[in-house]
Amino acid sequence: MNYKQCDIVLIPFPYSDLSSFRQRPALIISNSILNSTQDVICCLVTRNSDYNCLLMPEDCFADGKLPFKSWIKPYRIFTVHKNIIKKKICSVKGKFYDKLLIEIQKYISRD
Repeated sequence: MNYKQCDIVLIPFPYSDLSSFRQRPALIISNSILNSTQDVICCLVTRNSDYNCLLMPEDCFADGKLPFKSWIKPYRIFTVHKNIIKKKICSVKGKFYDKLLIEIQKYISRD
């Protein structure tokens, strides 16, 4: 399948101790340059808010939606091989994506 920036996909995500994994949603943040390869860059989506999470309001979705109140962790960024993606769940609007990019920059900007 051809995945694109702003898609929310379902992936097997490992526990921090690597003992097992569970299916979790993730937002694809990479653009078409990387998405044309076998990899995509994602941000973790969660049901649990903690410090510096970005709330995903009901109106942030372009098509479909998540079945639960969700937050994005802009500091949990990772690369995923497309073969492990289970399916596309929905996608977010460009305006929400732009807001997320500002949050991500807080964690990677020069000190």
